[in-house]
Amino acid sequence: MIDLKNDFPILSKKIYGKRLVYLDNAATSHKPSSVIDTISDFYRSDYSNIHRGVHYLSEISSDKYENARKKVSKFIGTSDPSEITFTAGTTDSINQVACSLKSILKGNEVLISGMEHHSNIVPWQLAGAKIKTIPMDDECNLLVDSIEITDKIKLIAISHASNVLGSVNPIKEITEIAKENDIPVLVDAAQSIQHLPLDVEEIGCDFLAASGHKMYAATGIGILYTSERFSDIMPARGGGGMIDKVTLESTTYLSPPLRYEAGTPNIAGAISVGAAIDYMQDIGLDKIRRHEHKVYSHARKRLLETDGLKVYGNNEDMCGSISFNLDNIHHYDTGLILDKMGIAVRTGHHCAQPLMGSLGTEGTVRASFALYNTKEDVDMLMEGIEKVRMMYS
Repeated sequence: MIDLKNDFPILSKKIYGKRLVYLDNAATSHKPSSVIDTISDFYRSDYSNIHRGVHYLSEISSDKYENARKKVSKFIGTSDPSEITFTAGTTDSINQVACSLKSILKGNEVLISGMEHHSNIVPWQLAGAKIKTIPMDDECNLLVDSIEITDKIKLIAISHASNVLGSVNPIKEITEIAKENDIPVLVDAAQSIQHLPLDVEEIGCDFLAASGHKMYAATGIGILYTSERFSDIMPARGGGGMIDKVTLESTTYLSPPLRYEAGTPNIAGAISVGAAIDYMQDIGLDKIRRHEHKVYSHARKRLLETDGLKVYGNNEDMCGSISFNLDNIHHYDTGLILDKMGIAVRTGHHCAQPLMGSLGTEGTVRASFALYNTKEDVDMLMEGIEKVRMMYS
């Protein structure tokens, strides 16, 4: 087991006089000192706008920004950095794809799972598409063999890991079905990029979206991978920095990725993603995953063994999140009481209302884990749950 809490300044904070046990990592993760220092040092020493200036600071900032793009490219398994666009987050990445493909999607169908975050539902509806779902069993496992492909399906958009259940979906199997039918695939990796190995070329997806703030980087920065075969789709946004030539009659665009990054980007945010990748790689990705698996397995085992507690979802491959409810105790009340004990969890529908309908509940308590969580954090959660039960007994 590894203990990385000292790398994260906020984890030394006391909550109501208690040690902070932060278990809301599916919402956002905290930042190690190395990432915080990178952001601070950039603004203090090197900051300037990028790509357009010929002066020293602009060139330094541009180099740092493009170096971050190279790190992301390598981290997710593509050899071509031009396939990486920096966005404002996973939601923004998906919306950009929906906008760019609107002419194809309008009046047709997008196939998703029934456990998607709203950000992988609403953008397709805004683009004029109808939503179809892959069937699931009672434990929320996707029934891939039951997928029915029709001429109306123009895109498959699937989360790699559920933000509610922690279920890891068989995205490779789904992309193989999609390839057989020449259907593009978007993978929402917001809940997997910080936990699981990603190789977009091995997965075979056409788009992949992720957020920096869930992988120990800053907020307001996202990643969008776009495969070569979609490198010439129309930009979702227009403005400075993405044009080749503008006249009052027409405009031509630069080559990717700049054609998809209109305006001044979140330069420091992109650099923070590179710093977060450095931090994880310095520890060792395999070491992190072994540690997280031990902590997650410990949490799941203890929760499943607890009488009067229902855990939602059961998949052979799970990571990150666990959702549960205590009998006859509202999830909101559970979360409030745990908070008074210094334990941060999330309550509610977790931006997954269709899934909540399938589960037969309005909401759940969600505990979600990161590389700095330990078995001791899990044990403190279980102590907190027992106190909640005692208060309502």
